[in-house]
Amino acid sequence: MAVDALEDEGFAVLEAPSADYAATLLESRRDIGVVFTDVPMPGTLNGFDLARLVQRAYPDVRVLVSSGALPSKFSGEAPDARFVPKPYRMADVVRIIRGMTA
Repeated sequence: MAVDALEDEGFAVLEAPSADYAATLLESRRDIGVVFTDVPMPGTLNGFDLARLVQRAYPDVRVLVSSGALPSKFSGEAPDARFVPKPYRMADVVRIIRGMTA
């Protein structure tokens, strides 16, 4: 699981069961540096919605989006977000997140 692997790499991880809950976490916490989200998510928001919200309301927070298929319109969905396709290697995710936080 990504949460365990990221924690093993030394990241402090907050897990959100939905994009809506992730948005609530962002409202209440100021120590979040990166949001890593899948595109399909339970709730009223999907990963692209969350990425747009983060970029608009929290411009210092970086976004990494993952999905099994790269939508052709991805760049227009969240222009400052990075994308990692599924299946991904955790080493790649860790490298990308480290680069985003450097």
